[in-house]
Order: sequence, then structure tokens, then C-alpha cells
Amino acid sequence: MIQVLNTLLPVFALIGIALLLGRRGRLSPQFMAELNWLIFWVSLPALIVHSLATAPALPEDTLPITGIFFVATILVILLCFPAGRLLRLPRERLGTFVQCAFRGNLAYTGLPVVIFALQDQPRVVVASAVAQLMFVLAPSMLLYNGVAVFLLVGSKEGFSFRKLGDICRKVATNPLILASALGVGLFVLPFELPRFFLGTLDLAGQMAAPAALFCVGGAMAFVSMEGRYRSASVATLLKVAVLPAVTAGLLLFVEVAPTARLVLLVLSACPTAVTSYIMAKELDGDEALAAGSIILSTAACIPVLGLIIAFG
Repeated sequence: MIQVLNTLLPVFALIGIALLLGRRGRLSPQFMAELNWLIFWVSLPALIVHSLATAPALPEDTLPITGIFFVATILVILLCFPAGRLLRLPRERLGTFVQCAFRGNLAYTGLPVVIFALQDQPRVVVASAVAQLMFVLAPSMLLYNGVAVFLLVGSKEGFSFRKLGDICRKVATNPLILASALGVGLFVLPFELPRFFLGTLDLAGQMAAPAALFCVGGAMAFVSMEGRYRSASVATLLKVAVLPAVTAGLLLFVEVAPTARLVLLVLSACPTAVTSYIMAKELDGDEALAAGSIILSTAACIPVLGLIIAFG
């Protein structure tokens, strides 16, 4: 119980502080947008490149847990369509609903939770877990962005291939995807970055976890559910309950190391990504549904993550 509290309280306390400061007007939407830009374009890419480039070897069980994560995510995506039909969602809302049900806040929430969950372990164990998370994150960004773009654009009336091409180009230039590709390349190739450059990446990456939590809380302060409680609740259930349950079920058939199991289960239980709101807004999706899913799933994931840390 103490380990659970020591892990989750710092993480969600920072989210709560940012939410409170945002609601009281101490954090402006402009500041939050600039902080999110800094994390998205500088700190997280630096952390990804440093973690992958300095990994001594592919962490044990990385490939199995990546495969399990993909299979579980795809199964939940398929489950979303009958769920959306039962909810009688209009076509234009379906893409947002599905995205909110499968797209997790892997970097902004999963990373800090894994780091705090292993805070009593040797530094080499923590570094290996972070590297493993990044190796799972790299292909997941391709899956998330590709499926989200297809669903959000495809669920709208007046499908535009020209607009789809523009969006796909944005996906291809996503800094997290580019950083992941660069990090994997540096890991595979016999090339080492200069020590001063690695030190700079390490220093820039250290602010990613706490600042990312502020971004989550700050975003929650400026979004509104606008009557989307029912659909947002179902999306939350799929994201933080069904997806971890499916993942845990698949783990019954594959034996992996305890640290790898922890990383996988934490990633599966992460709340709906704040990026879901940004993409819904950019692609004319249902902003209120995305906002509601972020708020509800962030609250609902706390007991699920607690169970994973306690028994995972």
C-alpha cells in the first residue's frame, strides 16, 4: 500500500496542482500551450533519443510486450465499433470515440508512473525500464497516429484525400516519431554521440516527466465535457478497464520478466492522451467528447494503476 501511495501520489498531485492553478487563473492557456510545445518538441524527443541511444541492449522481453500491446490495442479498437453502435453515436463522433478508447497518454503519464514505481530499484533497473518503455513507445506512435488520422477523417462527411495527405505528412514529421527513429538508428548503428551531446539530451529529458504531468493537469483545466458524459464514460471504461484486462489476459499466455510486465500493464492502463483532444480539434472531431474522456479516464485510472503497482 505504501509503495502504491509513494508512486501515485506524486504523479497525480502534480496533475492536481496544475489543474487547480489553471482553474484559479494562475496558469494561462497560452503558457500551457507553450509548455506543451517545449515538452513535445524538445524534452520528450531528447529523452527518447537519449534512452534508446544509450541502451546497452534491447531490454529483455521488449518484443513480446510490444506485440501484446499492439494486439490488445487492436482488439479494443474493434470492440469500439459495436460499442459506438449501442450508444447510437452519430458518424461524425465515432472517430473521436474510438480514438479516446485506445489512445493512451504513454509518455505524459506512463513514463512518470513507471519511474516512480521503480524509484527504490537500482538506477540500472530504472534506466532499462525507461529504455524498454521507449522501445514500445516508438512503434506505438505510428499505430496511434495512423489509426487516429484514418478514423477521424474517415468518420467525417466529405472525405478529402488532399487533407488526408496533408495530415499524413504531419504525422510523418511528428517529433516523437522522428526521435524514435533516430534513437533506434543510433541504437542499431555502431555510432556513439559525443559525451557533451548525450549530457545535453539527458538534462533536457529530465524535465519531461514532471512538466508533462503539468501539461495534463493544465489541459484538464481548460476543457469542457458539454454533456458527453455517457459516451465519455464508455470510452473511459474501454481505455482504463477493458484494455488492461485484455492485456492481462494475453499475459497469461506469455511469460515475461516482472519489470517488463509492470511496464506493459502501466502503459495499457494510461488515461486517454491529451493529444486526442488536440487531434479532435484539428480534424473537426468531437472536442467535448475528447475532453470528457481525458478528464474521466485520468480520474478512473488511479485505482487501476494502484492495483497494477500493488500486484503487477
